[in-house]
Amino acid sequence: MPPVNVRTAARLVRRNRSTLTRMIERGKISATRDESGRYLIDPAELERVFGALASPDADTDAEPDALHENALVKNALERELEVVRELLEAERSMHERERRTWEEERSFLRGLVEKQTDQVKLLTDQRSEEDKQKEKRRGWWPWGRSRKTDA
Repeated sequence: MPPVNVRTAARLVRRNRSTLTRMIERGKISATRDESGRYLIDPAELERVFGALASPDADTDAEPDALHENALVKNALERELEVVRELLEAERSMHERERRTWEEERSFLRGLVEKQTDQVKLLTDQRSEEDKQKEKRRGWWPWGRSRKTDA
């Protein structure tokens, strides 16, 4: 088999091109350069370093399987994303319902506190001075004035 470029060699040994280039530069794999300066590697050298090589045709056969697997993963991720979006929407609607309930309860309790405050004022005679003076002028007679103020 004739020498192969780094891209083909990477496919044969199922490694990244940069890994092979580093190994060549460090002297772990011997390689020659062609007239354009690119590395050419003898397949026997690849076999010596990496063991049995993958067939170049096996990689092209594996591509459709990889594409199919990528499509399956993509579909699974899209379904998972849709489920997460549905859960998020359910959580948002539940939060909104709880917030409305909380607001209603808060308004109700504020009303109760206001009524209780008014009752406490009446029971502890916390009326204004003007209201107290009007009460003093009025007598204990049901029709409003006492006999002493009429005379």
